[in-house]
Amino acid sequence: MKRYILAGIILFFVLSGIVIFNPAKPQHNSSNNKPAAYEYYYNENEDEEDSLLPEDLSSILSNIQTVPLDTIPSSKTVLVNRVYLLPSDYIPPNLVVPNVKFSFTYSSDKRKLRKVAADALERLFQAGEKEHVELYGVSGYRSYARQKQIYDKNIATRGQAVTDAVSAKPGSSEHQTGLTIDVSARSVNFRLDQSFGDTTEGQWLAENAHLYGFIIRYPYGKTEITGYSYEPWHIRFVGKAVATYLYENKLTLEEYYGVEDAVKDDTIKNESEPRVDVEDPDSVKYATPKPTIKPKASASPKPSKKPEHPKKTNEKPGKTKKPTQTKTPATDKPTAPPAATPEPTPVPTAAPTNPPAAESSEPTFQDHNAPQ
Repeated sequence: MKRYILAGIILFFVLSGIVIFNPAKPQHNSSNNKPAAYEYYYNENEDEEDSLLPEDLSSILSNIQTVPLDTIPSSKTVLVNRVYLLPSDYIPPNLVVPNVKFSFTYSSDKRKLRKVAADALERLFQAGEKEHVELYGVSGYRSYARQKQIYDKNIATRGQAVTDAVSAKPGSSEHQTGLTIDVSARSVNFRLDQSFGDTTEGQWLAENAHLYGFIIRYPYGKTEITGYSYEPWHIRFVGKAVATYLYENKLTLEEYYGVEDAVKDDTIKNESEPRVDVEDPDSVKYATPKPTIKPKASASPKPSKKPEHPKKTNEKPGKTKKPTQTKTPATDKPTAPPAATPEPTPVPTAAPTNPPAAESSEPTFQDHNAPQ
């Protein structure tokens, strides 16, 4: 009996020593940052990694230049564009499928978003439905490998120059963050269509996305700053505080961080064109003409209600002088005097009128998100 008790005591001390001298490895302790080395916590109530910015932005927004540039891949407010790229091995944490309607039925990674963005998207779509606005998800998360596949395929079929004008380079797509999704509606047949910005759904999205932490990432009129064509369907989660500030001040993330000249310089240096951050560039439908919020009247001039009455002008009509008879030029040979003719009766002339100004036949564009 004593032998069993002694063996139990020894076993207890051995196990205690193992626990003390070999503690559990800490999470996220990978030096190479490769996906296989990650270990994630999954917490339904976790808000994941926050941005570098405080919730109360009043302390740093007195001077916009003091906002620190956020290039941390896992941050909610990370800046990703043609100049600031994501690493090739970055995979966002905690990808889930939001409970929203999609424009397709098959299973795909493009249904996924980071949980913090997925939860916000569900609230956004639910709010729209209460106001009879029905939105659909089209394309969410897109990995670096998938973006590279798209890019390389476009190079093979279009060439380098054309590809750079229509497709995001690997690492420059916001979809890799897991915080971005393209959305559409039945009114545009679920396409990624620039005219979506003029639909009821598109206008509601532009006016309400910030209430749920999203921004229209590539607004109309900001192409030179963002480096991407107008995409009214592309929404990016940045959190309510930053989204509201950008919406109220009509700013892009580039302007917010004070690096708006970075893309302009890159465009000039590489002589490149604006791109689109979509999975299939050929699926994008560009508005012709580009959309307006309030379409102008028809370009053809409308006839006057009373055409028989010319428009009044400030100029007074000049008096018509009686025509004077000119003398016959002298010649070497005498000529018979001209026959007398009755003096013509002067005809009164109407007041001069200016032709109605022709309305421009070119459409007038109005930016949904540009500063007024």
